[in-house]
Parts: sequence; structure tokens; C-alpha cells
Amino acid sequence: MNTCKHCNIQFKPKRSGSTQAHCTRDCYTASKQKPLNACLQCGTETKTKFCSSSCSASYSNTNTPRRKKTDSRWKDCPACGKQHLNKEYCSLACRPKETHEHYRARMNEANARYMARRKFQTPADENISALQEFYANCPKGYEVDHIHPISKGGLHSLSNMQYLPWKENRRKSNKLA
Repeated sequence: MNTCKHCNIQFKPKRSGSTQAHCTRDCYTASKQKPLNACLQCGTETKTKFCSSSCSASYSNTNTPRRKKTDSRWKDCPACGKQHLNKEYCSLACRPKETHEHYRARMNEANARYMARRKFQTPADENISALQEFYANCPKGYEVDHIHPISKGGLHSLSNMQYLPWKENRRKSNKLA
């Protein structure tokens, strides 16, 4: 006679001389199951620490220390006032929409600055913000033109820039006059 390890009932093994440890298949499967625990967040019975991913996230959000918002890296969003790290706006929804004209002006200025820097043609004392403003204030239908083209040795400075209608600027290309 053997004693079941799960229910402690005396039973006769199916084969003589067998070291069978459980009286039935149900006792065997019941002994293999993990005991139920209480969910750390809501207290419902579960086999793991949490009953669901939402309980796990809630537990993590409430029981982990947060960075102090007095840290100098925290900033207030100018649009909604929420505190966030390292960026001017907390999300894309809060960031003001950039018009196509402003975007093109910014990209054109950046490209001209890149080309001039590549050829060492931006003077060291040149005011970069003044150059950016010059591109940003370009009237509609006009483009910023370098009077003496950068490709021909001209400088990327305010004294070498003018506004030209886009057709004339494209026609002029990199010619001197």
C-alpha cells in the first residue's frame, strides 16, 4: 500500500512493486499546479504576482519613486503647462504648427549655411540669427540670392544677400550678374 502525496489516502498501486506517488490522475495534476497567490495590486487570486498587465502597470506607477520635478531639467510646456523633461513642448500636439513657408525658409537657410561652411565662406563674426531672420522674412514669391554665388567664392553674409523673384533667381543660377 502507498500513500498519496496530495490527499494522504492509502491506495494500492496499479502494478505491483510500483513507486506510484498519487492515487489518481487528478491528484497528480493538482499537485503540479502552483498555489494561487493574491495580486499585489488588486488582491484577486492569480498564479503570478499580478492578475493582468494593467495591474502590473498601476503597481509600477504608484510604487516606484519618481524624479523630483524640482530638477533643473524639468520645464513647463508653454502650451498646456505640464512639466516635462528637456524639450520645449511636451508633445507634438502642443507644438505649434509650422507653416510651409517657414519650414522652407529654415531649410533653405540651413542648406546655404551648410554649403558656405563646407567651403569656409561664412565669416567668423557673422550673426547667424540675423541670417536666419533674413531667410524667414523673405517675401512670398521671392528667394534669397547670393549676389556673388557661394560656388564662385562669395561669402555667406548679409552684405552678399538679396531677395530675387524665384524665376529670376533660377535663371541667374550661379552666374555673377
